[in-house]
Amino acid sequence: MRLLLNQTTVNLELFGLLDDGVSTALEMFADNVYEDMDHEWLYDGSMDGIDEGAVGSALGIAPMAFGAWFTPFNPGRHVHPSAADESDTAAAA
Repeated sequence: MRLLLNQTTVNLELFGLLDDGVSTALEMFADNVYEDMDHEWLYDGSMDGIDEGAVGSALGIAPMAFGAWFTPFNPGRHVHPSAADESDTAAAA
């Protein structure tokens, strides 16, 4: 999502379409599309491993390892079938 929003801004600037209204709309979308901003730590090398230590546990930081990217945070959440682990899909069949 971050990549798409960044590229959208670049394209709008390139074609002279990024006025104040469009910029405000993009900012509002970005502010509301994420549940939290923990994912931004994926782009900050100084935060590598924070989810694996005591600080991460104390802050309630979700696992950030690639293998955990599509793991639901709680039982009420669902994973799209295309992102489901094959072993889980095979077991359910």
